[in-house]
Amino acid sequence: EMLVDAKLRVGIPERFMKVLKQICPDHVDQIGLAATPDRSIKLMPYPYFMAALEQWNALDDRISDQRVVLNLSAGFADLLKLDKQNRIRLNPEMCKFCNITREVIIVGTLKYMQIFDRGVWNTLVRKGMSKFGGAADAVAAKAAEPAPVQLIVQARTGPETG
Repeated sequence: EMLVDAKLRVGIPERFMKVLKQICPDHVDQIGLAATPDRSIKLMPYPYFMAALEQWNALDDRISDQRVVLNLSAGFADLLKLDKQNRIRLNPEMCKFCNITREVIIVGTLKYMQIFDRGVWNTLVRKGMSKFGGAADAVAAKAAEPAPVQLIVQARTGPETG
């Protein structure tokens, strides 16, 4: 749980700073930001942000779905420098898009973290809980080793007819 100040600055938690230092020691003071479909701001270490830029660059703006991703994710994307207190200043338009006001929840994965407005996060958790068990089972099934290939050979006995 963090607070966004009046200048739209938010601090980066120390745990994420440790991950940044491990992943990209040469760019530890730079963080990439992008809006997500679940109305959060995704904060990515420099190498992951650069990979996202490459993915967006490969999209074709003549295709409707790809144009939407370009407009709403890449359109808000930004590479920011941390200040001396390990804070970043959020883009006001991105905050509006993600409904981010003052109280935020910051959650992390292995490659990035997300900033959610507290209300948006609570709604996401409430809706997600009903799907969590099935989603966890689907992920586990996908990760399971595939069954060995079995071949069934039927041999004919007796004279062949042709």
